[in-house]
Amino acid sequence: MTSDVNVTADKSASARMIVESLATLPPLPATAQEILTCFGDEFIDANRVSEVIEGDPGICAKLLGVANSAYFGLPEPVNGIREAVSRVLGVDTVRSLVLAMAIQRIFKSKKCPAFDATRFWMQSLLTAECCKKLAKADSLVTDAASDLAYSAGLCHNIGLLALAHLEPDRTNTALRAHHMNPKPGRLGELLIAEFNSDHKMMTLELSRLWSLPEPMVAAYHLRAFPDLASDDRFGFIIAAGAAVVGNTEADEDQQTDLGPWASALGLAPNNLQNMAVFGDRQKDRVLSLASNMSG
Repeated sequence: MTSDVNVTADKSASARMIVESLATLPPLPATAQEILTCFGDEFIDANRVSEVIEGDPGICAKLLGVANSAYFGLPEPVNGIREAVSRVLGVDTVRSLVLAMAIQRIFKSKKCPAFDATRFWMQSLLTAECCKKLAKADSLVTDAASDLAYSAGLCHNIGLLALAHLEPDRTNTALRAHHMNPKPGRLGELLIAEFNSDHKMMTLELSRLWSLPEPMVAAYHLRAFPDLASDDRFGFIIAAGAAVVGNTEADEDQQTDLGPWASALGLAPNNLQNMAVFGDRQKDRVLSLASNMSG
């Protein structure tokens, strides 16, 4: 009994330590904070977004790299961020990518070899695309929340990025074990066994610390602590989007049961899963973005 109590105490101390470590991370960069304010402005245009980006040379360079990537195959290179935003990438995509790039810059995951940064951003980007489709198709989601769906999907798993940065060795152990037996929910179980917390809870903590928009914080809370009696439809969309994208990489017997999320959204499970079906060209675009963001 004493041994069990000691283990529980050690886990609780570990969870507190990680939360305290999150609090010592740098604040969300000013560029990302300004971009987030743009989501509340329905009349925002490419010039305003470009002005914000031009104040951050690192992100500016990365976005120019994306615009000039082989995927877009432009006959002439794009030399200015305003042209990249207005002619190539589009305002909505850029706003979300700036947020993700700012977050990526804070975390270093190279000391955690089992963490595949390109795969992480590929899944995050596909989840963003899926959440956007779900939100646009749902008449019960407000326009303001719908505008946030892409960013909420994109950042839905930043807690895992944080764990790979803060506790690379222990996170590496959990990820390796998960890769050997990738059952639904197993990664969370492994992380809780190690830290008494998981990537979903860490995402929620980060969203609070960085004062992300309230619909995003509420959605991450619902994903970390599922409550099918909740009236947070936006939260159901984010949780469902993450689940269906995860299923695309899993064998049939290892896929997450979509029944609860589908029921909450008034959809058939097959129709929900189909939201994660993307064409080859869209997948190539997402892979190009993911490679750029993880480099």
